[in-house]
Amino acid sequence: MTAARTRFPLRLKLSVMAAVLTVLPLLAVGLALININVREIRNRIKEFQIVVADDIGQAVRMSLQGAEAALVAIGRHLTDPDIGEAERLARALAAVGADPVLDQVAVYGADGVFIDGMQEEGAVPQAHPPTLSPALRAIADRGEVAVGEAAMADRVRVPLAIRLEVAGRTTGYLVSLVSLAEVQARVDRLSTTHFPDLPDPLMVVDQRRLVLARGDRRAGPLLEEAPDSALLTGLDPAAMRAGLSVAEEYPGPDGQAMVGAVVRVQDYPWAVVVQQPREVVYGVIDTIRASVIGVIGVAALVAFGVAVFVARRISEPLRELSAFAADLAARRFDRRVKVRTRDELALLGEAMSGAAADLQASEARIREELAIRNDLGRYLPGELVEKVVRREQDMGLGGRRAPITVLFADVVGFTPLTEHLPPEKVVTVLNELFTILTEIIFRHGGTVDKFIGDCVMALWGAPRAQVDHATRALLAAEDMMRWLEIGNAGWQQRFGITLQLAVGVNTGEAVVGNIGSETRMEYTAIGDVVNVAARLEGIARPMQVLASETTRRAAGDRFEFVSLGARELSGRSEPVQLFEVRT
Repeated sequence: MTAARTRFPLRLKLSVMAAVLTVLPLLAVGLALININVREIRNRIKEFQIVVADDIGQAVRMSLQGAEAALVAIGRHLTDPDIGEAERLARALAAVGADPVLDQVAVYGADGVFIDGMQEEGAVPQAHPPTLSPALRAIADRGEVAVGEAAMADRVRVPLAIRLEVAGRTTGYLVSLVSLAEVQARVDRLSTTHFPDLPDPLMVVDQRRLVLARGDRRAGPLLEEAPDSALLTGLDPAAMRAGLSVAEEYPGPDGQAMVGAVVRVQDYPWAVVVQQPREVVYGVIDTIRASVIGVIGVAALVAFGVAVFVARRISEPLRELSAFAADLAARRFDRRVKVRTRDELALLGEAMSGAAADLQASEARIREELAIRNDLGRYLPGELVEKVVRREQDMGLGGRRAPITVLFADVVGFTPLTEHLPPEKVVTVLNELFTILTEIIFRHGGTVDKFIGDCVMALWGAPRAQVDHATRALLAAEDMMRWLEIGNAGWQQRFGITLQLAVGVNTGEAVVGNIGSETRMEYTAIGDVVNVAARLEGIARPMQVLASETTRRAAGDRFEFVSLGARELSGRSEPVQLFEVRT
């Protein structure tokens, strides 16, 4: 047997290991510094983006809350019971003209139908829907300020609605289309100041993901759906209500890597999006990382060159040891190896030579033990042999109670048969018969207890417990009868004889264990169940299988039983119900 050629020689592995161990400290320090800087920069970018988003969110809240406060004040004027209707209307018009946020207000009746509108002088008239949407009315009826969906008029406007009430009764609704011009101006200033020349760095989006304000008008018009990206994948009303959501890196709509954050606008179903290209944010980190990797690569090459020389001095004696190991693998235990390096490898060579001598001796012992085990298997059940070899079997006299099924199979008319055949041929026939019967018993998980002349005794349920021991025994009996037809054809041709079996099967509890003396014992079963099985075999006709009532109950409905009635058996005071098993 030739030794296989190594694909990765030890010399190469030692060289690589030395290079790695040399470079590892430098690599660890470099990567640690890079990671520290990366974390710091990322934290700073995250904090910066959140601050910018909060700034825009504050501008949104101030604009809308100012409009809410103005609407509430106008509503108080219109529902003030202490002044006349003309005075109420005059005060409301004055409040509209004086407020810096509101430039127009629509009045709706309690049924949601448009009544009239008020606007400051010089304001662009706004078209109001003839009826107020049920959704806005439902929110306003709860005493809250209802925020509708943004729409484009002269500019992006958002409807705000409040309820008018007198003495707790709804008398109408006030609606104003609030301009987001101040929010857009704030977005423009922050985009110019912090994100010059970056594509679409800031956006304000609503629950429909429509853009209400954006810092880069070239990226698209307002009130169109925001570009699809991983940052906005979960941007729905539920996500907005959940609060802050930050994604450090994600692919943008055009495939460019981006770094961004999404911050919900408090009290409103809107969100502020801040995003920057990754190469702009983390460009310095990539430069530092490339420099560190380059230095580490050069150091690895130098260390590898030095390691090759050292590894060559180590690998040669290992070749000798490898060849000797191949001899051992081929079971050539008479070989020996001599390594003259005067170090640990020389000690290893001596140890391997000693191991070869020990293996040579142990192989002889193993062959002897296998022969002994095979011999024991001729006398004891196979499971007992394995337990004895593993020192798991209790070798003391005695036994334990266990439910078992016992089978006796006897050759009918064997004595007259021996008168017509020489003893040698009789032994040959019996050996062939018992060999096949033993195989059948083993195939169904049974244990051959003993051979009694021309009879075999087998049991199921011991030494290993089996819940279906009765079924296994009857299946074995059926196979015995079927096989005997084939065996008889051969014996008739060779010896001019045919054999017939009588089988008895009984199920019950017995004492199973080591029976005999301290110097000579056998593993067997003792009890009435064994005696009854033997009696059933004794009264069975040729090619008949007799079973007891207990066996029939334990085996169930799998077999065809024919009741033969009760029968007195020798040695028993009570009759036994007999059944023939049709095979």
